[in-house]
Amino acid sequence: MLINLWYVAEWSETVKDKPVFVKMLGQNFVLFRDRAGKAHCLSDVCLHRGGALSGGSVAGDCIACPYHGWQYNAEGRVALVPSEGSKFAITERARIDSYPTQERYGMIWAFLGDAPEEERFPIPDFPEYDDPKWRRLTDEWRWKADAARVVENGIDLAHASFVHPVFGSPETAEANHITKIERGDCWGYSENLQYPPQFKGGPLRKRMRRDKQPTVTKPAYHLSGMLARIQIDINEKMSILMFDCNTPVDEHNTRTFATQLRSFFKYKMFDGGSRKRLLKIFEQDTAIIERIAPNYLPDDLSNEMSVTDDRFMNGFRLARRKCIEEKGWKIDVAAMHNMKHKKAMAIPSPMRRRYPDLDWVIDSVPLVKPLRQ
Repeated sequence: MLINLWYVAEWSETVKDKPVFVKMLGQNFVLFRDRAGKAHCLSDVCLHRGGALSGGSVAGDCIACPYHGWQYNAEGRVALVPSEGSKFAITERARIDSYPTQERYGMIWAFLGDAPEEERFPIPDFPEYDDPKWRRLTDEWRWKADAARVVENGIDLAHASFVHPVFGSPETAEANHITKIERGDCWGYSENLQYPPQFKGGPLRKRMRRDKQPTVTKPAYHLSGMLARIQIDINEKMSILMFDCNTPVDEHNTRTFATQLRSFFKYKMFDGGSRKRLLKIFEQDTAIIERIAPNYLPDDLSNEMSVTDDRFMNGFRLARRKCIEEKGWKIDVAAMHNMKHKKAMAIPSPMRRRYPDLDWVIDSVPLVKPLRQ
């Protein structure tokens, strides 16, 4: 699990007038809205006696702990200690971690880390989200699997010939091929030709694509959001686009915020069928991913064999490895679990860089030391 990335914390519509608990990167967080409606994300632990703020209430622009009523503002600073009165002098040390948030594409994104703004990978672009040319659906899926494994599966086209009959068949696996690859520091994009079987169903569905008619498939990844995006151009006029943000709940569980768009059959009456097919794809992938060994995506390729067709996915692995080996952004899960139930911890926030000499009450999670700097 990596810090210093943007992750989707929750659907925007879920966070209203009450605190909302979320778990990400093995730690607990609380989301709430201030009086202006802006969403905020804080570490979900009270400095006083460890109460869970998510069980409390929103008090104006603050969140109040349910245990003793301590109030925290959007920056994580204690604003009120009720037992001491409004004139009580609150020290600078009385603060918890607060994380930058943005609302995009119907989701609340939180930056979980302490990297300065100029060094952060951006939130991925999604221009099709509110384009009237597309019909949009959203859904959610939970995996008992590492988030990096989920992302890699989402951009691995070779598996479609064996796992997803609607997108491929074993007899055409060799004919499928990559035609283009582009990469950046935190993203990758490719284009591919695939030869899936004809759609099953009535005459209308069969006319959408002939048997083994080539389709252009465009997978992409982005480290922010642990995004797996794929666009399938069924023919010149019909496309499907999936934009899946995969948030690590912990090292063994992943929560996928899925947005699916289609450029055809845009009436509501067709939504049920589209959602059913999306969930069927998730079910087919789950049967494979949740039994993969090891659970974690390997940090290198020494214990796996790769072939030419894996070169796009290997770009994702390389980008992730640079975050681990050069930047030191990987959480030391073993060390973190050694302290579980003994002390509270938090993902380090930008506030820790703003106040470098502050003796923080809550320690930050341990990180794996980079191999090279």
